[in-house]
Amino acid sequence: MTVDPDRFPSLLRRAREMDGAREFASLHALLRDEREADLLAEPELAFLFADVARRVGAGETSARMVGLLGPICRRRGNDRLNRKRSNLEGILHFDRGRYDEAEEAWLHLLADANTADDEEFAARATNNLGILCTLSGRLEEALAHYGRAITSYQRLGYRRGLAQSHQNLAITYRELGYFTEAERHFHEAVGWARLDGSTDELARAEQERALLHLLAGDPKLALATALRAHDRYRQLKDPAGQAEVKRILGLIAMRHDDSGQARLHLDEARAWAQEHDAALLEAECMEALAALAEREGDGDSATRLREEAGAHFSALGAGPWGERVRSRVREIAQR
Repeated sequence: MTVDPDRFPSLLRRAREMDGAREFASLHALLRDEREADLLAEPELAFLFADVARRVGAGETSARMVGLLGPICRRRGNDRLNRKRSNLEGILHFDRGRYDEAEEAWLHLLADANTADDEEFAARATNNLGILCTLSGRLEEALAHYGRAITSYQRLGYRRGLAQSHQNLAITYRELGYFTEAERHFHEAVGWARLDGSTDELARAEQERALLHLLAGDPKLALATALRAHDRYRQLKDPAGQAEVKRILGLIAMRHDDSGQARLHLDEARAWAQEHDAALLEAECMEALAALAEREGDGDSATRLREEAGAHFSALGAGPWGERVRSRVREIAQR
């Protein structure tokens, strides 16, 4: 069979364009039927496929491709593609609740980025390490990480990074109970995401902002914000994002005393988390379901669910986050 020598350069150009435009469903459709060996022959194509596979919910496929790229990238040395792969490797570990492995990957990325004087990827690593600090209860350390990342992103003019770090700062301030500061940083995150055209980051900011509105006593605004985030995720064909919003919608329904709707949303989110090994989301859903069971007078179910959730959080090294989740959902359920 004759091979068109121009095919793969053309495919790479199209893939880059789709990735830049955040056309993730189209990019996945473009690459999913390509032979694995052909993608690996052009390592950037393999990386783009690994990245987009994760975004559309094919985490196992993404992890396999990242693993196959490892030896290839190590032979290439400390170049930008290698650093992209290290960052994605950390994200995949994080998605599965393997926080020690995620931290190892991001610390390795930070060292490589500093060696290469790559401020963007040093900031990415710093931002991601801040998330681990937030989950383990080291909130002051998390704030410092996010602040450093924002300084670097501002210097670089990297708007997507600014959206991510401001959102993470907002979440941390929300957990500390500083709602005014949290709202300010959510506003910044939304603004930078819009300027960058990053619909996925806009959806994430709205998803987390909806919980802030709920905790601040405005369930109507919380619902509108969460539904807007869900619509964006649906348009992006992002099932992980939709599952995260389902959890928030469950909490909002609980606040409205609609136990049936709350359970429906929470069960859907938990089922997705179980299927895709998303241990953190599963534990958060179980805590919400426990609060719901407690309110309905089913103490045995509430105790069982809390014990299971606590075991999940402890296994993740996110015990302090689990305690905050438990306190938060009880507060929502008792209002």
